[in-house]
Amino acid sequence: MKTTLVMLSDYGRIIPRSKLEVLDNSYLGLKDNLANYHIDAVVFAVLTKVITEFTPLVEEWENPHTCTPEVRKRMRDYEKTSTPIVIRWLNLYVLNNPFITPAERVGMGLPAEPRRKPTPKPAPMQQPVAEYVTKRGGLVDFRLYNSPSSRRFRKPAGAVGCEFFMGIGEHLAPDQCTRHSLATKSSFTIEFDREVWGKMHTAYFRWYSAKGEAGPWSPPCFFVPM
Repeated sequence: MKTTLVMLSDYGRIIPRSKLEVLDNSYLGLKDNLANYHIDAVVFAVLTKVITEFTPLVEEWENPHTCTPEVRKRMRDYEKTSTPIVIRWLNLYVLNNPFITPAERVGMGLPAEPRRKPTPKPAPMQQPVAEYVTKRGGLVDFRLYNSPSSRRFRKPAGAVGCEFFMGIGEHLAPDQCTRHSLATKSSFTIEFDREVWGKMHTAYFRWYSAKGEAGPWSPPCFFVPM
């Protein structure tokens, strides 16, 4: 059965025989078309060298009579050194080669297209709902929820973190809260300096996306570090 990679990085997770099948299929698909694919013979020799070295090692590794601890170690060492080389080579000269069609890549058992970075989702439009628990020593635990009805503290889809502003005083507006910070988790703890213990604080929270876009502010949160 022909080994097919869904993503190029899958090469690093498959067994040696499957790795060799990927290499052989790529070799057969490329060897007679180097000029059409604009692949230099010197560059192609890198792939050939890996196949030449890897083939006898796979045969030894699969044979129960020759698969000694030494052979297993050689296999681990060779996979460790060759895998990054193979992935980089296939990515550079096959997946990102404009002269090779998606159908031809699939015929070699490779992904049709190079993996693209996902388009960042916009910042969520809902307001965070914040709760807090004050502890001794100036510690305040904050928990953020998607909505008032949700009791699971987690980030909504599209949010990579939470931006929050804090200030000393009651009923402050967001622009009056001068202490700014970012949190990538929906549950986090902040330690306040002793000089602000016992003083009322106001805080506002809002989700932000991978592009740095911010959602709406939460309702104000009032707390007193102890």
